[in-house]
Amino acid sequence: MSKAIERPKTPPPLEHRHAQLPTPPLTGGFAKAVNFSISRRLARTEGSEETLVDFFQIRDDCYGVAVSDDSSARSSSPSGVELSSASTTVTVLEKHDPFPSFAIANDAPCTSEPFPFLKLPLSVRNRVYEFLLVIPALICMRQKHTSYHNDKGAYLSAEQRELLPGIAYALPQLTVGGYKFRFTRFHHTNTCILGVSKEVHAEAKAVLYGLNDFEIGCPNMETSPAANFKVPLFPRNCQRLVRKLHIRVRACYPLQWLLNGGYAELKDAYRALETLTLILEVQDAKKGFGRRWTKKEGEKWVVYVKRLNSALAVEFFGSAGKIKNVPLWMDLRVLFDGEKYHDTSELERGSTGGGGLSNDSAEENAKRLALKRGLVEAFELFKRGSH
Repeated sequence: MSKAIERPKTPPPLEHRHAQLPTPPLTGGFAKAVNFSISRRLARTEGSEETLVDFFQIRDDCYGVAVSDDSSARSSSPSGVELSSASTTVTVLEKHDPFPSFAIANDAPCTSEPFPFLKLPLSVRNRVYEFLLVIPALICMRQKHTSYHNDKGAYLSAEQRELLPGIAYALPQLTVGGYKFRFTRFHHTNTCILGVSKEVHAEAKAVLYGLNDFEIGCPNMETSPAANFKVPLFPRNCQRLVRKLHIRVRACYPLQWLLNGGYAELKDAYRALETLTLILEVQDAKKGFGRRWTKKEGEKWVVYVKRLNSALAVEFFGSAGKIKNVPLWMDLRVLFDGEKYHDTSELERGSTGGGGLSNDSAEENAKRLALKRGLVEAFELFKRGSH
């Protein structure tokens, strides 16, 4: 009686320690195509024997272990499984078995050293940071402040609140009047890259705060707490990296303090600021100032823009005669309910493209588009100083 062939060990022999070994099959995957509890009775049948030969032959090819064709070795095998000849070379891809192909395709090679990410060009690293940290939405920022006192005594005077350094919350928002959600809801984002190393943190931080669109509350001296840009909103050494800010309003009156000189304090607090976009959110072109400022039938465009410019001067500066120049880095956008903040091509493509305009008539869409263009051109006249 010849000596039985020794089965592959776990872990594999030393001569195969550097080989890429397939992962073991899932117990519930592929409708349990591999059954590990085959009894001796089923192993003796012809069908089960072929199944076992196929499975273990693939495994022997993967491990690179030669199998003898000795009949005595087959009879002395402890499991009673007939092993195939080693002369017949059958690869995994030739078997067309879904499980081994899936296992090898998903078996990532083991690396002993980390990927040299910092050796990549800076332009490539910035593309990676942009993919992981920049989102196509408006990030709404609110600052911490002191809370109200729950005093049950007599009401003597209005209680004043003060701003505190730090962010109370930062939640993205996609559309006008839409819901706010967490930053991680975007499947491609991953802020863990900020904690890789100091150098990566410095590079990624510049992309995070420099390329995203941040929205802050409308600064005003009549609110509680009042505007105070000396109290930082962003973390230390991060506020100087912000390039784009947005301020949303539903009326023009809250912008009076900002346009009458308050923008200078804002610019001192955000030294790297390139653009400040004022977003005027309008509910409908048939209500409120949206109805008053729509283009009349037969009205020429130049006359319409001058009329809007005079109306904005009254809203911003108190009267049409007291007009101040607006900095060139300030812009105005007009959006209706349901439209996206990140979609900046609604004026170029000739349609509003908002989420709630599918059932509106062509006349309503034309009025909205004319109101958008007219208000933007009227605001540009303040920047050029020609009224």
